[in-house]
Amino acid sequence: MSQEVIDEHYERIAERYSEYLSYSGDFVPALVTKMIDMLRLSEEDVFVDLGGGTGIYTAAILDQVKLRQPVVLVDFSSDMLDHVPDDLPVEKVHMDALTFSEQPRRYDKVLIKETVHHVDDRQALFQNLYERLEPGGALLLVHVPPDIDYPLFEAAKKRALGWHANPDELERLLGEAGFRTARDAVDWPHAVPKQRYFEMVASQYMSVLSSFSPEELAEGLREMEEAHAEAEVLEFTDHFDYVVGYKP
Repeated sequence: MSQEVIDEHYERIAERYSEYLSYSGDFVPALVTKMIDMLRLSEEDVFVDLGGGTGIYTAAILDQVKLRQPVVLVDFSSDMLDHVPDDLPVEKVHMDALTFSEQPRRYDKVLIKETVHHVDDRQALFQNLYERLEPGGALLLVHVPPDIDYPLFEAAKKRALGWHANPDELERLLGEAGFRTARDAVDWPHAVPKQRYFEMVASQYMSVLSSFSPEELAEGLREMEEAHAEAEVLEFTDHFDYVVGYKP
């Protein structure tokens, strides 16, 4: 997908992005608890939320860890950054991940949540971040796997296989950059009213959905309606891979 289409995707969903991620109970806090644990995040750390969007995960992290310095919140979409709450203690940086990684800055912990699949040169990204992390620092990647178990139409699930990052490949690249790696995962059960989920799909809440034409998306929604005709609530499990690299 072209950068222009990706830019348009995040411009379109920016206003409702946090809503899309908050549709199921304690979903975000549960993911964040695991993030804090694997990052070994402490109050003294300089923390970077790379590809942090509207700051929804930064805000949830700050609910649990009272960082003494503003979070460095980086995103390539100005529209996403425009929707960061005014009272969130962050330094907003309008920049793509690879360009940010080339800047002469130092930091302790970096989170990349659902962004790494948009970066073509991941080897350079990881190497740059390794060089700029302080000793004892950590880089955490959190993302859904290529094989997603969502109640989507089949063409979307098939396309996701080549869309999302492979955790084995990410772990290999982190190791090549010099990191000591570790992995874990979180499985979260969702129960979402069918009509709400269909509205999210129609709004192309996932970037992979933006790769379908309006006609293809409409056909996919018809397929979903047939597959879930008897359901009022859609139940499915969200799987998130956590791949962390620790700098000695």
